[in-house]
Amino acid sequence: MTIEILIANVIVGFAGFVQTTTGIGFAMIAVPMLVLIDLSYAPGPSLFVMLFLSIAMVAGAWMDVDRQGFATLLPGLLIGTVAGSLVLSMLSATAFGLVFGFIILGALALGRIGFAPRQSPVVNASGGFVSGLMGTVSGIHGPPLAVVYQRAEPATTRATIAFVLVIASVLSLITLNSTGFFGREEALSGLSLVPGLAVGFALAVSGRRFIANSVARNAMLAIAAISAITLIAKSVL
Repeated sequence: MTIEILIANVIVGFAGFVQTTTGIGFAMIAVPMLVLIDLSYAPGPSLFVMLFLSIAMVAGAWMDVDRQGFATLLPGLLIGTVAGSLVLSMLSATAFGLVFGFIILGALALGRIGFAPRQSPVVNASGGFVSGLMGTVSGIHGPPLAVVYQRAEPATTRATIAFVLVIASVLSLITLNSTGFFGREEALSGLSLVPGLAVGFALAVSGRRFIANSVARNAMLAIAAISAITLIAKSVL
């Protein structure tokens, strides 16, 4: 194992630990750091290894998935994914980052002062749509889902977001494959990161019971806020 692959595994392990503990954060942490090592790690290999993480999270917490909520999230996610491919050709990166960054920050701010949206078919479908749109354009699906599930129990939040990310990752990989950006070489590159991911996941699962629900929830919302601020900063700098 080369030093570059070793460092990449450490990064993926840490990102996997954070996402397994809080429900989001893998893409925001792993992708910017991996591309500093090798640009070829994004988007295909990082998406591929995140798919493994999402499947592992769902498999270990299938009973915690909010099935009814997911049923109303899915149509929005699919439509948002398609819309995102259109937005890429119509909306500048600056405009996208500013619009969605401020939307997420505004929703989180309202939640902190007691105006968090209660889950409903409309709220879930809207969150799924924004998640699909953001994920297609920026590769980050989690923050809109964190807004939707900020009132839910952390176990439900983690399992449901992971289930959504399984679908989102598969859709993204199919799209990348059809355009020639994901194939055997990218798959092998992603598989080389699985050892680090496995360690991070195992540490999170074994240590998660020692983390209070309020801490996990606040950490998830903090990561969502940092994602939004990062999106805004990248748009204006």
